[in-house]
Amino acid sequence: MRRSIISFALPVLLFVGCAEERETTTPTAALITESVYASGIVKAVGQYQVFPAVNGTVAALLVREGDTVKAGQPILRMDDRTSAAAARSADAQLRLLEQNVSDSGPVLTQLREAVIQARDKYTLDSTNYARQRALWEQRIGSKSELDQRELAFNGSKAAYSRAQKALEETRNRLRTELDVARNSAAISGAGNDDRTPRSLIDGIVYDIMIEPGELATTQRAVAVIGSATDLYLELEVDEYDITRVQVGQEAFITLDSYRDQAFRASVTRIVPLMDERSRTFRINAAFVERPPTLYPNLTAEASIVLQKKERALTIPASYIVDGAFVLTGPEERTAVKLGIRDMERVEVLEGIDATTTLYKP
Repeated sequence: MRRSIISFALPVLLFVGCAEERETTTPTAALITESVYASGIVKAVGQYQVFPAVNGTVAALLVREGDTVKAGQPILRMDDRTSAAAARSADAQLRLLEQNVSDSGPVLTQLREAVIQARDKYTLDSTNYARQRALWEQRIGSKSELDQRELAFNGSKAAYSRAQKALEETRNRLRTELDVARNSAAISGAGNDDRTPRSLIDGIVYDIMIEPGELATTQRAVAVIGSATDLYLELEVDEYDITRVQVGQEAFITLDSYRDQAFRASVTRIVPLMDERSRTFRINAAFVERPPTLYPNLTAEASIVLQKKERALTIPASYIVDGAFVLTGPEERTAVKLGIRDMERVEVLEGIDATTTLYKP
């Protein structure tokens, strides 16, 4: 009989010992913050990559990394020997046509003198023909003389008309050619500009990605330019969380460069189009508390605050069973209504109170 009692009591003692070692806790009133995770990078306002408009060999770099630039300032110069020759030819042609289209130019001067000569001859032949016709009406002279005067008159009249037409046609042709030459010169000048990429904004040169002598192509960026002072955050939020994110919400930013610090920021923009590959939405945020030193493309993580509650009744998230229960005894499950949560704790709205002892699953 004694053996049976001992054999029965031993497992009971073991069970009690295990039960006493089980971790427990009670709800506590504390500040809890519900937030959404986002990740991204730091970017400069207006940050963009400079691409050349044409292909060519880099002849010279006109700026260096860290240089401040103004809008329109050249970044580099590409080999422009061919375009320079074309530009000189276009300019020479333009100057020649500008001279020829002028009323004092040699071409129009000669044609105008020809018109004057044709007009004088036409006037003379017209007078002679009228005089001869008057004489013939008085039966003075011969019909042959009248016919010769008339023939000369008609010929000079036609010559005068041709001279006038030649002057007008040449003037119009030269004006057209001048317009073409101006367009050619403008195109040539634009070609020269294409071989000299320029900054689009006032900012700073963050990177030069090519060296003199290398081939620049329209598919390869040669520099990165952005604002020298205004930097912001470009973040990605999962599609499951984007509906809870709003402009103006507070965010806490951590950077790999400042591992032990968090900086306050504010959501400024939500791009309402999901990236189909990453299934995320892009948002922008502005620093409220800016790090002392900041560079574009620094990696950033953000905790976007959705709501806060002071003195909420909270328990560790690890004590939740099946999403809606807690253990109020070693094997006793109690349903609870949960509120907001963070990475470690969750708010309990109903089902238990601050005196309830909870067992860790």
